[in-house]
Amino acid sequence: MRHKLTIVALIGGLLSIGAWSSQGQGQAEKPRNTSFEYQVISDPTAWQIQGRDEGQKTLNELGTQGWEITGVVQQGANAPTLYLKRVRR
Repeated sequence: MRHKLTIVALIGGLLSIGAWSSQGQGQAEKPRNTSFEYQVISDPTAWQIQGRDEGQKTLNELGTQGWEITGVVQQGANAPTLYLKRVRR
């Protein structure tokens, strides 16, 4: 009888811990049906006209607008192509 009470108490404690930990996860609201927009540009740091510093300023400006680089592809001697995305506003 004592073992049964111990097992019941243990199971009850584990269920309480599981319920408590799942409550904390439910507090943060997750965006649903998030929609993105995309942009494809040549790497501005590789542009000879602007120079590296101006190219970095361009990338920083895009970052403040919410754009993130999600991919980079370089084909041959061409400047790399940057793939950017951000949450649709």
